[in-house]
Amino acid sequence: MTADLAIVLVVAVGTLAMRASMVTLLADVTIAPRVEQALSLVAPAVLAGLVAQTLFLDAGELRPFGTWYLAGAIAAVVAWRTRSFGWTLLAGMVSVWLLEAVR
Repeated sequence: MTADLAIVLVVAVGTLAMRASMVTLLADVTIAPRVEQALSLVAPAVLAGLVAQTLFLDAGELRPFGTWYLAGAIAAVVAWRTRSFGWTLLAGMVSVWLLEAVR
């Protein structure tokens, strides 16, 4: 076994242990409705941050206007109209591929 594989396995087991410990330790704890509501907004906020960084930055530099912005606008319209993550993701990816192919 190489050192890299050993590191990956140790990190994987550590991550699993941390998640399992939180599930078992907090199994009987009730969470306040306001905290639960706030926690439900974490995933969309993280996803929005990742999408914004990918859309606007390229290797740490501001991306020039082009196909990525157009694909982002198309995906935003699809998200607004359908309220579906799957359709939005599909529309954005297909838009990037098609616009990059035409360019």
